[in-house]
Amino acid sequence: MTPNERLIISLMPMLWTDSVALCCSNLAACKQWWIETFDCKAVKVPADWDCVLPSDVALTLPGGGGPTILLSDAMEVQKAGYERSNAGAIIFCSKIEKAHEYLRGRGAAAGAIQDGGGTQFFEIRDPEGNIVEICREP
Repeated sequence: MTPNERLIISLMPMLWTDSVALCCSNLAACKQWWIETFDCKAVKVPADWDCVLPSDVALTLPGGGGPTILLSDAMEVQKAGYERSNAGAIIFCSKIEKAHEYLRGRGAAAGAIQDGGGTQFFEIRDPEGNIVEICREP
């Protein structure tokens, strides 16, 4: 097993989120970025999710129990008249330094680890400039 494979296995339960929903002008590029950066898996959009659109993409984080990330085509969202914003993309972790190292190793331009609001965090950006905040949650 390579060092990177050991790191992926050790991170599996370390990254999680309740939900992230982003509108993308280039859905394919954003989907690929999430897969390459976080090792997400694309899965079928659950039938019980609200306001599902034909091109929506649901993703799971490694070790996650189910899909928690929704990527939507921005033009399709606009045509449907839905209001979805890109505010608040937050991924939680228990080991901030390990998550920082892992994401940098996968090509993400991870900002410095900062202290704020009683926790540690750092930021990365998706291909469309949306901020994804990685926060330590004990």
